Formats: sequence, structure tokens, C-alpha cells
Amino acid sequence: MRGSRRLGALACVLLVVLAGCGAQEVSRPETAATTAAPATTSEPTAVETTDAPTEDADVGIRYRGGDLSFAAAPVFDRVESLLAVSADPPTQVSIENESTWFGTNTTDRRRPTGTGRFGALVGVETEASHDDLRGTPNGATSPFGGVSIYPGDGSSDALEVVLAHEFVHVVQFQRNQVSAVRRNVGDTSTDARWTARSIVEGVAVWTETRYVESYGLDAPTGGERTTTLYTEATPGTPFRHGQAAYLFGYEYVRNESSGLDRVDGLYERPPTTSEQVLHGLDPGSEPSAELYVRTIAEGNTWRGSASDTLGEAYTRVVLENGVAVPEAVDAAAGWGNDRLVTYRERPTANASFVWVTRWDTAADATEFRDAMNATFDADGDRTGDRWRLDGDVRATTVRPDDTTVVVTVGEAGLLDALAVSLDRDTVVLATNQSAANAAATSDAPPAVATATADAPTADTPSATPDVATTPRRGFAQASPAPQTTTPEQSYVHA
Repeated sequence: MRGSRRLGALACVLLVVLAGCGAQEVSRPETAATTAAPATTSEPTAVETTDAPTEDADVGIRYRGGDLSFAAAPVFDRVESLLAVSADPPTQVSIENESTWFGTNTTDRRRPTGTGRFGALVGVETEASHDDLRGTPNGATSPFGGVSIYPGDGSSDALEVVLAHEFVHVVQFQRNQVSAVRRNVGDTSTDARWTARSIVEGVAVWTETRYVESYGLDAPTGGERTTTLYTEATPGTPFRHGQAAYLFGYEYVRNESSGLDRVDGLYERPPTTSEQVLHGLDPGSEPSAELYVRTIAEGNTWRGSASDTLGEAYTRVVLENGVAVPEAVDAAAGWGNDRLVTYRERPTANASFVWVTRWDTAADATEFRDAMNATFDADGDRTGDRWRLDGDVRATTVRPDDTTVVVTVGEAGLLDALAVSLDRDTVVLATNQSAANAAATSDAPPAVATATADAPTADTPSATPDVATTPRRGFAQASPAPQTTTPEQSYVHA
């Protein structure tokens, strides 16, 4: 199974920040990645790196580090027209070669930490190579207006569309739309970042599409290109998780706005979960289910703290490592909420994880647990209710009530020390303490609480969970899978 996932894993390192190319992240700061389609312009004019622009229309936008066979200023003007805005163009566009674009990724990558480590433990591979991506044109945009283009093997048409995608991000940064959508999503979790990115990239991909259609370019539209990248990405990989933000973001933006000149409302009132994006739901129409988690540690032992919410899009990726894509889509579709809790036996130890998931119905919880068990079956050896995965990694799943499934993965010591129970609506994770005693503790506030034997402390979750309604499988996408999440850095990849 792992061998079959190599291509997607390798694709996972492509640019993912604010991207438009379709390629996903390389280890660069947050930027937008773009896989452009060919575009035919009239008599391309070479623009070279000089102190003075070679094209009157390109005054104020210079190419540095290389050249492209068309002027950049007219592309920016077209993007302004499509978005019905007025913005300041960047002063220059940097052309990067293969060594500078991929240079930071040719050396050994650091071992993943945090949610990346959890993903690696459950089979979401993070190792990758760029060999199959070196021909793909891409781009990146900084919050300060800097634009970089990696030509790859792209035609001048393809590069023009990449540049149009990046210029959308220039406009978004100038108008504070990137920060606005992140703020209005209201969280910084993996799921929240994916959701905010889906709107930012969705607008850029839709603009790509309209650019090709409006100006008669002989190229795939942004929607066509993004669909191809998503469907060809290997299931169960970070690249799929990231690429899903482009595809489903594009579909969401296109369906929720009457035109590119009306997208401003989506920055101010965006969806707040990947569930809403994947199923085309209005913001607030399917709020997250209530989920409170309390961790209790006795003595000098395993201590946990809530660290993330992964969301439905990431859940699909995890399950694709054990079941077919349509089954993963169905099994993730009843997602209500989740909380990833990070455990360490001592401060310097490797992290282990408890993933607490809440589902819309008992049937949804059963479907998820069966698919999660199949994922562990695919990558490990089962003995009773436990699996031995790579090396000394152990895993198990428990179901404290009809709609809750708790997945534990990491060192065997955590599985031995952990007791899972319920205290009314709160999931209690107790280490070195019996489940009965844990259930007798005081009621938890609507937050993730961490209690020690001496003085309990509470850690409020980044977003207050709400009550969820029912799943909508009819809207679930059957296309290949989700993509990678991106760090909240300063760049956007096209």
C-alpha cells in the first residue's frame, strides 16, 4: 500500500501556500502555487532583466533573474478587470530556476512534528521527491507584493495563467482579504487553515478559469487543471489534502457567488469548516458538534494537551490509506467534530496522540471506526484490539459512546496508561488512573481541560464547538481525495 502512494507523497512537497498552479507545497513560506494552462498571446515580447523595462506597457513591472516572452503589466490589468477592482501592480516579478525553487527540498527533510507526526504515524506519508514536478510551472506571492515564477517546462501560455493566478493573490493581500478570511474563519487549526485557504485559492482558480475563457487562451481552465491535479494525486497523501482546498474551494466560491466581482462577501462571511466547503453548505448551516475533552494525569506520567482539530478533509486523507476513495469519502462524511490531543511521557520524548472524534449519528461512528481499523490493518499487525505499526508504534480504537470514536497511536506505554471514559458530555482521557475515578471528576467547562493530580488547569479550544445536525452524503465528492494543509506563514503559492 505504501509503495503505491509514492507519487502522491512526492507531489506533497509542491507549493501549497496560496497557490494557483495546482502544484503543492515546497518548503517555502506561505505562497500560492499555480499550475498554469497554455495561453496564447499576440506576438510575445521577450522581457529581459534590465534596469529599464523593454515594453512600454510593462513600466513598473520588471522581470528579474530571467525573462518571459510576454509583458506582465497587461496580465495584471486583465486580472483587475475580472475582479472589478483597482490595485497597485508589483514592481517586479522574479523568475526562479530549478535550483532556487527546489533547493530547500533537495536535502534531507526534518522529521515531522505535531500534526505532521500524527499523520505519519497513521500512514499519511510525508517523505517526497520533486522529480515528477520539476516540469510543472508554479508561482508564489508574498504579503508584501513580491511575486516569483518558476517556469518549469511550461509554455508562454501556461506561464501567463500562472502569473494571472499570482496577481490575484497580490490583490488579495493589498485588500487585506487573506487576513480577513483567516480572521473570520475564527481558528488556527489544521481544519480552519484548510478552510480559509480554500476561499483564497478558490477565488484565484476561478479567476484563472475566467481569464482563459475571456481572453481566448488555448489552455485548460483553472477548474479543469485543478480537477486533473486532484484526481491524479495519490490517495492518502498530504498533497491530496492540500490540492482539495483548490478544487473544492473553487467549486464553493463559484457556487456561492454570482460573479468574480461579488466574492468580497466570502472573505467576510466564509465557511468555518472543511465540512461546509466539501458539501457546499452555507456558513453556519452545519456547525461543529459539541465536543469537550478533559485530560487527567496522575503523578509524573503521560500528560496531554489539545493541539489541533483536523476536520473532515483531513479525515478523508487518513482513511484513504486503508480503504478505497469512495469508501473514505463516505466514512468521513458524518464528521461532527474532532480534537487531536498530544501526549508525551516526558518533555523530550517523541509525541504520541489521542484523536477524539465525534460523529453525527451512531451509524457514522461505526462507519468511521471500521474504516480506521481497516487503515491500521493495511499498515500493521493486529493482536486483539491493538495494532503494531512501523517500529514500536502501537494503535487502538475505542468507542466510549454511540457517536464518539477515540483513536490512540504512539508508544505502547500510552496505550497501557490511558483510560477513556465519559463525564456527561465530556470525553475524559485519564493516564495512570482508572476510568471509574476519571468519570467521577467535576464537570468540564466547554473547553479542553488539562488536570493534574494537584491543580487542574483549563485550556480553552480555539473555537467554541456548536451542535451539529445530520450528514449529507449526497453532496460528498467522489473525486480522489483531499490535500495538504499549509502553515500560516507569509507566502501564498499559486
